[in-house]
Amino acid sequence: MIARYEVKEISQTFSDETKVNLWQTLEMAVLLAMVNLKKIDHSIYSKIKEIWSANPVDIEWWLKRDEEIHHDLNAFLDERYRHLPVELHCYIHKNITSFDTEEAPFALSLQKALVLVDMYLSALTGTLTSLALRYRYTIMNGRTHGQEAEMQSFGARILTWLSDLEVAARSLKIASTNLQYSKLSGAIGKYGSIDPELEKETLRILGLKPLYGATQIIPRIIYVPVAQALANMVSVIDKIATDIRLAARSGRPLMQEPFKKKQKGSSIMPHKKNPISSEQLEGMAKMARGFAGMITDTIKTWEERSIEQSCVERVAWPDLFHVTIRSLNVLNKTLSGLQVYPDNMLEEILQSRGVYASGEVKEFLKENTADYGLSNEDVYRIVQLAAFNVFKPIPERMTIRSKVSSSLAESWELLNSLGNLPAVKIISLADIIPNAGLEATDALDIETADVDRYNQALRELFRKDGIKERWSRLFTPEFLLRNEKVLYWEILGVK
Repeated sequence: MIARYEVKEISQTFSDETKVNLWQTLEMAVLLAMVNLKKIDHSIYSKIKEIWSANPVDIEWWLKRDEEIHHDLNAFLDERYRHLPVELHCYIHKNITSFDTEEAPFALSLQKALVLVDMYLSALTGTLTSLALRYRYTIMNGRTHGQEAEMQSFGARILTWLSDLEVAARSLKIASTNLQYSKLSGAIGKYGSIDPELEKETLRILGLKPLYGATQIIPRIIYVPVAQALANMVSVIDKIATDIRLAARSGRPLMQEPFKKKQKGSSIMPHKKNPISSEQLEGMAKMARGFAGMITDTIKTWEERSIEQSCVERVAWPDLFHVTIRSLNVLNKTLSGLQVYPDNMLEEILQSRGVYASGEVKEFLKENTADYGLSNEDVYRIVQLAAFNVFKPIPERMTIRSKVSSSLAESWELLNSLGNLPAVKIISLADIIPNAGLEATDALDIETADVDRYNQALRELFRKDGIKERWSRLFTPEFLLRNEKVLYWEILGVK
């Protein structure tokens, strides 16, 4: 991974030094297992341990030897043999093959990297939890298909982010159980001259279990779910980042990424505050899915062994962890400094002219207009027509809208005239329906006679005692968000 996106702890986890030290740990575990199974005397194990502890692996020597023989595991063994008396050589790497030494350390490296993922994930979920509680009562419009939908709290939207992330975390935890398995079963996995009890005892010492049915290597299907779960987690992060990007668009931003006092958003347009962190997270998700796809392709290997999976794993696994942790950290920093604009959220609700309650309005009218001869279809059309009516521009604005400029000067003149239009009172569904103010429009296929019929029914309905009070309640946050509390209880355990 390039330095810009590198996570130092992951680089260390998959470094040459860590790898060869784990290989040595495996070789020592084999010796200890032989002691425990009464195959060698403990003194042999002690001598080798003492010598190797006093002589750490010389990475430079090992790499030079690898260049000569083109086999990094054998180069490692040669580096280790050179410190031992010849009479002890026969106990090292006895009857086992390269991936008997490499497979368990690889699983342990993945386990260690997942511990780091969990640490960064915990920090992010903590930030999301705090934000959800902070903005529990900050109301905003939800959106579906990019259009205004029902009212919600910003805290509830954050809970949806948290829920997605927790699903991804559970999937990763389930997938990681595969990492408890490894093998030490010889060149083709059928034990050959290796005692299966030696495999079991060696892996027990390392905290692992045998996977019976392996070839020279563990079947890569064992590891693939972990890669896919990591990529899915980064895709969830991308989803959250996309919500932030959408809310940060110019005009009336609802939130924006933190922007440092000396930061620059554009080399040519000084006003810009580009959502670069959120945009980066989309790129990270593409990389994560790419690395996971590479790892998935390693499921196929020739017969008992071929090495095409090796080069993929050396690159794709570390980089997948770099990308995952980078994504978790970038999103956490973004959310920790998120600039939230409740005033713009409220303004958006105001400008939505009551359509955030259209579903409740429809159900209310269905329940209360049957006596006035209105069908469910009529009710739907009433609410739809009312929504079209409340967004109808004033005549002066319609003149500008219908005008196609013939010159830039004319466009400039229209711009100036738009700025001089009189302020207009906002009319909402809450007003137009109880006042029977529906008007026919060319935008909908509703006859004028039907519009008159609708208005007459509405006039009669809203003369009834108590109807207007019940009607007004439909548009209040207390009514519309009355059931959000279940999300806080089920997700956070908060009443």
